[in-house]
Amino acid sequence: MTQGRSFPNIALTILLCAACLAGCTALPAPGPAPSPARGLVVTLLYPGPQTEVTMGQGLRFIARVADEQGIPVTGARLTVAIREGNSQQVIGTVETTSDSDGVYRGGPWPVPHRIPEGPLQLSLTARQEDAAGEASGSVLIEYSVSDTLLNKYGFWLDAPVLKGIVPTLVAELGDARNGLIRWGGTIPAQHVLPENWVEVHWREGRHALEDADAVRRFMLEEVGNLGFTRIRSLGPFERFEFKKWDAWKVGARAQVQPTQVEFVAFYAPEVDKTYLLGTTVTLPPVGIDPHAALRAGFEVHPEVQASGVARVPLPDLAPGPELLSPPLGARFYGSEQPIVLRWQSAEELAADEVYRVSVDYNYVEANIDVTFETRETHLTLPAELYEKPNCGVFNWDVTVMQLAASGSGDRPVARPVSNASLYWYVEWRYPPDAPAPFAHRCPNAQF
Repeated sequence: MTQGRSFPNIALTILLCAACLAGCTALPAPGPAPSPARGLVVTLLYPGPQTEVTMGQGLRFIARVADEQGIPVTGARLTVAIREGNSQQVIGTVETTSDSDGVYRGGPWPVPHRIPEGPLQLSLTARQEDAAGEASGSVLIEYSVSDTLLNKYGFWLDAPVLKGIVPTLVAELGDARNGLIRWGGTIPAQHVLPENWVEVHWREGRHALEDADAVRRFMLEEVGNLGFTRIRSLGPFERFEFKKWDAWKVGARAQVQPTQVEFVAFYAPEVDKTYLLGTTVTLPPVGIDPHAALRAGFEVHPEVQASGVARVPLPDLAPGPELLSPPLGARFYGSEQPIVLRWQSAEELAADEVYRVSVDYNYVEANIDVTFETRETHLTLPAELYEKPNCGVFNWDVTVMQLAASGSGDRPVARPVSNASLYWYVEWRYPPDAPAPFAHRCPNAQF
């Protein structure tokens, strides 16, 4: 009986164990750990920490990628992330392509304007399948001329680069309240040089611009030093809208015909300044208005607390004398009739002041300049100029000069106390029946 009672217990135990074995999953046997990702060695070749790049320029990147044994790696994805200073915000990314030697190149990436000067931080990341690598670097960013003008004087001006001309800032006078800049360049050529220039004059406050006469007075009396090239006459005067400002467009005649000059005058109430923008072009690109293109990038920024000062102060000069006669471009034949140059000045001369009359003329590739000093408001051109080898065109202008003792007993030293007048000319030619006693060597156009 005892054996009979134990059998069911043994069977039940066997069934329970079978059920348990059927419902349980065995743990896997331990295997090898996964291998870590392979490393790539990234080396930044360019730019270096001492490389200086100007805002607006294109920045290029060169790097090398190799494996841990130093063997070049091609076909990886190498990305350059650019950050401003210590900021974590990415301001640009550049993808690169590799050559057969494992050298990766990317760019150009245009460096933004209106960011702080100083280093940009560079982060390079390379990936290829299960391999990866990183590197870092930096590059120094400098202000462009446009950025410098904005920070110093409170206005923005795009670089004048028509026809690929590389511009240079050739004049910078005054301060953030009153001043001028001239910016542009030329392409070397024979006789007539392709060129473009833009200049900005600014004067604190609102100056009268209600009509053409007022605009002319502002240009000649308040600004005075007009144009990259000498200006013979002003006009026509035309009202128009420049950006959001009521403005005047003023034509101008330069020394020679191939050179085109135009001015725009306006008052900008947001900065309480009166501006005069001048543009000069010779042999401009076809199909565009070069003057409009050169001044299109001009902006004023009242939010910039500009207080810059140029190295050279703006001269405090009186208006230049007004030329009266002979009329611009008057033609004379022979030497029997004297040619009398006449002008007038807004103020009487002081005891130590004179009028300096500058006369220049061309012959061959030279420009000969002679000067005369007088306290009268007229001067007769000397007959000997007519007899010297010349091209028949005599330019002239007048400036008020102050004479100061040199301290050595020599001739007194003169300094200008006025701007120069406009730049007029007369033609003084030999009659057809009396040819010039010198050879005609005038390869350059006179107008």
